[in-house]
Amino acid sequence: MKQWLLAGLLLGSLAACSEKTIEDKVTEESIAEVSEGSGTIVNPLSDAMDRGQHELEKNVAVDTAYYKNRAVARGDIVYYGDRSVSRVVALPNEKIKIKNGQIYINGAKLAAFYGAAHVRGHDDKAFQTSDMEEPAKQNLTDEIFKKQVNEITVGGDEVFIIGDDWSRSGASTFRSLSLQDIKGKVIGVCTACGNP
Repeated sequence: MKQWLLAGLLLGSLAACSEKTIEDKVTEESIAEVSEGSGTIVNPLSDAMDRGQHELEKNVAVDTAYYKNRAVARGDIVYYGDRSVSRVVALPNEKIKIKNGQIYINGAKLAAFYGAAHVRGHDDKAFQTSDMEEPAKQNLTDEIFKKQVNEITVGGDEVFIIGDDWSRSGASTFRSLSLQDIKGKVIGVCTACGNP
């Protein structure tokens, strides 16, 4: 009996370890500081990209020519619409699903710093130890860290975008986005630049 129990535990452990993942070893978590003249400077309308330090709140540098000869990549922060910025998490024709605040692409877990829900720079574990009052903390936990989105297929001429702070990501920063609507790639922040 012990042998069967041990074999069952071993198989369960192996199954858990063999979950398919998609990694992003290119995208940096930190936002680059760029010098004046490095791109078009914009002030985003939303703070949905806030990772706890208000990184992309103002003086965001955008390379408006970047995608003229390059394809959009997972992890890119794109500029679109009326001064909006958000991160690309799924590419054209991919299937995206969110289960308990975790993004899955074509059934594989997105194992990147932006692959799961964040609130003000905190993942679920760090958020639970934050100093936010309990009723509000529980509401955000239920709404954000347990978020479910049934699987959808991204269109052939679209990407799926999500802001890094899911509690601040609304209809404009948590959705499919036409490739034609992308105006450029965010390349950094110019804190020394004057307001646009």
